[in-house]
Amino acid sequence: MTGQQRALRWLAAGVLALWCGVFLRAENTEKSMVRALLLTPPTVVAQSWTVGLLYQFPEAAADASDAAAKVQLCTGRGNTLQTALTEAERGLPRKASYRLCEYLLLNAETTLKIIRQAETVLKEEPVQGLSARVLCMDLSGEELAAADGENELFPEQLLQAVKEAAPQAPHLYESRNALLAPVLALTEKGMENAERMLLLTETGNTRLTPAESQMAQLLLGQSGEHTFPLGSGQVTFRRCVVSVEAVEDGFAVTLTGQRRAGTALPTAAQCAALEQLCVQTVQRCWENGYDLLSLGAVRALKQGTGREALTTKNACPQVQADVSFLQF
Repeated sequence: MTGQQRALRWLAAGVLALWCGVFLRAENTEKSMVRALLLTPPTVVAQSWTVGLLYQFPEAAADASDAAAKVQLCTGRGNTLQTALTEAERGLPRKASYRLCEYLLLNAETTLKIIRQAETVLKEEPVQGLSARVLCMDLSGEELAAADGENELFPEQLLQAVKEAAPQAPHLYESRNALLAPVLALTEKGMENAERMLLLTETGNTRLTPAESQMAQLLLGQSGEHTFPLGSGQVTFRRCVVSVEAVEDGFAVTLTGQRRAGTALPTAAQCAALEQLCVQTVQRCWENGYDLLSLGAVRALKQGTGREALTTKNACPQVQADVSFLQF
């Protein structure tokens, strides 16, 4: 190896080391790592956007899956979402990085129409939030700021509640015609999962009961156990297979479940109550703009039309349900 080649190698190694140092400094400790984006749209009372940023600084590394720094909250207001976001970012210690931003929290009064407006901003830099999980919270912008001022642990508690409810939450990119999102509420113990889902459509939103929320998650195939308190006790689905078939002018929904280990086989009366709840949940979602079981697609598949023959603008078709449990 000649002296010139050796010098070029050392020069290349030096440039590489310098680049790595600049990259690590720019992407790690010099950024405020935003973990969740909180949006409160204008209302009759507060005619401006409120944006909240749950962030960590400075120990939070850009590539860390679980940043260790203290979680903090800063907020901003503006006549538009973009100006409110810019105002909120001014409260950060350093420039915002959204590489760990996995959650989008919306005020419980938000509609899908408002989300469509927000997507225009979220598609642009610096926010890349279309893959974020969507949750709702029963807090206005003013209540959010007040809770943060009264309890310094509020941001930590909020992020923890978000993480626990996240498996139930849809991704933003799934919001075609409707979104079924979990709701977080402020209690004496802090932020907690309200155990009920909020159905967001283009025209409004509908609060499902806790039982309807559990059934909706079950019908959507969400993993995990689903427990239903009934008059004579409670029934827990450990696993469940849901099938839908178009029959005559309606649909037959079959739920075949596996109960929790060590529990008794559900009675005929309990299965009948679950069947009624299943039909009630499908109909309620339909009436509020959400074809929960994609009944239109099922009918189109059977008829071979190649497209959905039903829309939620029509009256909900007849639905019958059958619930059974495996013996083991």
